[in-house]
Amino acid sequence: MFEGIKRKIGHFVVKRKYLHKNIEQLAYNNVISSAKDFFFIMPSFDKDFYHTLEILKYYLNQKKVITLFLPEHKYNLIPDKEKFKFISFLPYQVSRFYLPEKNLVARLNAKEFDVVIDLNRSEDIFFSAISNIVKSKIRISFVKELSESYYNLQIVDKQGDSEASYKSFLNYLQMF
Repeated sequence: MFEGIKRKIGHFVVKRKYLHKNIEQLAYNNVISSAKDFFFIMPSFDKDFYHTLEILKYYLNQKKVITLFLPEHKYNLIPDKEKFKFISFLPYQVSRFYLPEKNLVARLNAKEFDVVIDLNRSEDIFFSAISNIVKSKIRISFVKELSESYYNLQIVDKQGDSEASYKSFLNYLQMF
């Protein structure tokens, strides 16, 4: 019961405090392929985490600058660490309303990226807030519960399988 109330409060705070409204219309033609600076929010589940590495490899081959946002304990799971920039967080930096702590918000507020991609397949207020704290015109994610207002572009996850979901996600991103 209290978890649901805490989540609703978290969504309310994100919408009031961090949500960026893009007033200008975006033309999605080549918007991702022409972008240089990417911010990937890595998934919290280990099974999903390994399948997202293919997406990272693709954008490395495209000579994109990639910054990864991930928990500190998952840093060692990334191959070729020297090719990426990292922003990590610790568990205590997540508040009781599932929001980022003030010092993490201050650190992310100074960042600007061409594209933000949230690779979490399930709803998580913390990562939705992070995707809206950093400055970016394009925010992309899977369709999740209560997340429509947080992202410009959402991709429906019809597969239950993690590997198939991320392959279709990459195919979808390649269209832009």
